[in-house]
Amino acid sequence: MTDNVANNPSQHCWVCGSSDLDLVKKGDLPGELSEQDFRITDADYGRTGNIYRCRACGFHQCSEMLDVLQFYSDMDDPDYEATREQRALQEASLLKEIRKWRPTGRLLDVGAGAGILVEEALKLGYAAEGVEPARSLQSAAAALDLPVHLGVLPHKDAQGPYDVLTMIDVIEHVPNPVEVLKTVREALADDGIAAIVTPDRKALAARIMGWKWWHYRMAHIGYFDRQTLTLALKEAGLEPIAFQRPGWYFPASYLFERVMQYIPFARGLKAPRFMDGIVIPLNLRDSLMVLCRRA
Repeated sequence: MTDNVANNPSQHCWVCGSSDLDLVKKGDLPGELSEQDFRITDADYGRTGNIYRCRACGFHQCSEMLDVLQFYSDMDDPDYEATREQRALQEASLLKEIRKWRPTGRLLDVGAGAGILVEEALKLGYAAEGVEPARSLQSAAAALDLPVHLGVLPHKDAQGPYDVLTMIDVIEHVPNPVEVLKTVREALADDGIAAIVTPDRKALAARIMGWKWWHYRMAHIGYFDRQTLTLALKEAGLEPIAFQRPGWYFPASYLFERVMQYIPFARGLKAPRFMDGIVIPLNLRDSLMVLCRRA
């Protein structure tokens, strides 16, 4: 247990509410967490808090990690902004799928970071805005005149109804996923859709890598699969209409340095500079995107 997370762990599953939890991975956190442990680009793979499995529904959660919003408020991640161009390709790819369902209208991106998805959505004609708790990332968006509000949902300056709501790699960071999804439902128009992306704990890559899987990291405190994500949606009054496996785009240097994390004698090795200009599309099929609507 670290000094700056909850001393009274949650005794109930964050998805189904069952109290039948068992410890499946003992945590290996540093003595005290800091905001830098929660960077988007953190590469300390396999290091987590204690992970508990719900015997009733199968959801995995870090039950002690209840007070994490404080870390995101002060988190700074310059490496994230350095990959803005490649991340824009990712967001454009996601929006291409979303447009098949809702090609126009008001769009809210929850956990908007530096406004990359918002910027791409504006280019496509959406009336797009976002909310983001990290001051540094929201400031980066504001510097580009992108409408990203500081904070979380619900937010006084982000009032629905929205035709599209996106939540990309957010739900795994919160200790109250069903409540967060309820706020998504409340913000949606009656015929609106939400797009939620999260790592898939049961993906082949996750099973092969075990606890060394790159999505087991300090900032991730809830681990979903298709079944538990569907259950969380149901508990929040939402229903899935489609599941997809989104892909991502990375600079070759970014991938090189993260692969090196798995080689003990090469950890921390920097990529040759020429690799910065090489963009690699990658789909390991270990993320889920669910499109959902009000039930």
